[in-house]
Amino acid sequence: EHQYLAPFDYFGVFDGTDLRDLMWTRGAYQVADLSRLYTGNQRRARVVVEQFTTRYGNWREARALGFCVSLEHAEFMEREFVRAGVPAMAVTSRSGDEIRTKAILRLRNREVNVLFTVDLFNEGVDVPSVDLVLMLRPTESPVVFFQQLGRGLRRADGKARLAVIDLVGNHRSFLL
Repeated sequence: EHQYLAPFDYFGVFDGTDLRDLMWTRGAYQVADLSRLYTGNQRRARVVVEQFTTRYGNWREARALGFCVSLEHAEFMEREFVRAGVPAMAVTSRSGDEIRTKAILRLRNREVNVLFTVDLFNEGVDVPSVDLVLMLRPTESPVVFFQQLGRGLRRADGKARLAVIDLVGNHRSFLL
């Protein structure tokens, strides 16, 4: 109503990944289990690349953040996007401050179109130009979900709206 936030389009995309057999304890999946399932999953990676390139439109103009489940998953997604011809970087806790700063600048300047990260840009990062958010991991926390969504909701010159692509696997029925 007050135009503080960018309007957004939300796409929940079924990715065919079956999470029902994964361990569920203390209200969450185990990160190691999710990482094993997603890292190296070429079929799922192709779905992500396809959704990114078709839902965004001219994806060369995109400034996207992809939220991953683990360092290995973020690095895998970087490799898969680069292999598909999409400039991308993994920015994780393994990346130093200088690399993180340069990565954000490269994203702003569209030298890369996607930054893949793990619990690094959930909060405390101000990149208003982000116009696409890729949710590549299940989250059981509404707080984390809204933090990740919020990375793209800031208004910026030349940004009409935010696109959100949420890859949805086959979860346990009690999560519905």
